[in-house]
Amino acid sequence: MTLIPPIPPTSVPLHHEEPRTLGVVFNPRSTFEADLVDEIYRAAAEHGHRVAASVHGSRRTRDRAVAELAELGTEVVLVIGARRGDHLDDHGVPVVVVGERLPDVTAVTVGTDEWAGAHQAVQHLIDLGHTRITHVEGGTHPCASERLRAYVGAMAAAGLRDFTATIDGDYTEEAGAAAARRLLAESTPPTAVFLANDRMALGFLDMMRRNGVSVPEDMSVIGYDDSPAAAHVDLTTIHQDVVGLADAAIEAVTSVFGDDPTLAQTTGFGFYGVRAIEPQLTVRSTTAPPAIAGGGVETGGVLRWGLLADHDDDALVGIVAGLSGPGALVGVASASSALSWAIADHLGVGVSYSFYEDLITDPEIDAICIALPPDERDRWAAVAERWGKRVALA
Repeated sequence: MTLIPPIPPTSVPLHHEEPRTLGVVFNPRSTFEADLVDEIYRAAAEHGHRVAASVHGSRRTRDRAVAELAELGTEVVLVIGARRGDHLDDHGVPVVVVGERLPDVTAVTVGTDEWAGAHQAVQHLIDLGHTRITHVEGGTHPCASERLRAYVGAMAAAGLRDFTATIDGDYTEEAGAAAARRLLAESTPPTAVFLANDRMALGFLDMMRRNGVSVPEDMSVIGYDDSPAAAHVDLTTIHQDVVGLADAAIEAVTSVFGDDPTLAQTTGFGFYGVRAIEPQLTVRSTTAPPAIAGGGVETGGVLRWGLLADHDDDALVGIVAGLSGPGALVGVASASSALSWAIADHLGVGVSYSFYEDLITDPEIDAICIALPPDERDRWAAVAERWGKRVALA
């Protein structure tokens, strides 16, 4: 299906350049892509350009849509959400890709900095205190690989590599619901889930709430795109600047034809040109700190405490007794190995650490009790909080 609407006679271009006929290829089932096309029409009209829209789907490839637009005489084609393997250079018409960078296509690329956006999403959950964070991937869909890469990178940077867990998805509500069913069957589900787009997040939320899971009390949920539906359900998500993407796409068109003296930025690694739009975290009501610090990890209903101390005396016995019950203290760290061993022996604890960092970063420790002088106490409390641990100051 291809539509070529005329420019209304009253339209007055805001920029002085030669009017062009532009093609745009998109997936009509994607609300994000449909919203972006709407803004592309607006931006093109401001430059005096006409737009021909052609869709792709399960029975119609992007290549076919581009070929048809080329046959109709469009001077450049904007392809939203191109994928590796698309043969976009085969149709004798310049191409601007809106979305993921493709190293094997000679096209200017305009898109959101997907790595930065996904990293913001995961870091938001980590900053809230979550450690067990699952990512529902977008499969082979556009930009999904960058969002997955950012998830893995953010978890590793926070020392949470052992907690990384992914579930296959495909950018649909059905995939989100399927991911929810899988987590509902787990004995120890994560306390937070990052889904690669809002559509999956909507299906996920619906299935969780139907099964009595409270969001965010039992589980935090974050999506990606900031679609209108995300605002409707008050979903925390990553906002993509649709207006900015549309404006940048039309600016790329003018640089392709030399109507704009500003050339498209070119980079190495096989990319012809790229312009990245910064995403923004939009916090709403579906994310909150976990009910139990340290990502909700429990052992027999009791938090596993670690103790930081620079002295060994009977006062520590009283401090430990005020924690979370018998057997709650599982590790001790001090300024030296010898002192750590002595404190552990005094308190009847089987594990000692030679460095404070080793205890704090141990995933088997949920919370940290700090019995240090004020200057040291505040320093190590900040470190423990960055690692998502509950902190008690003695």
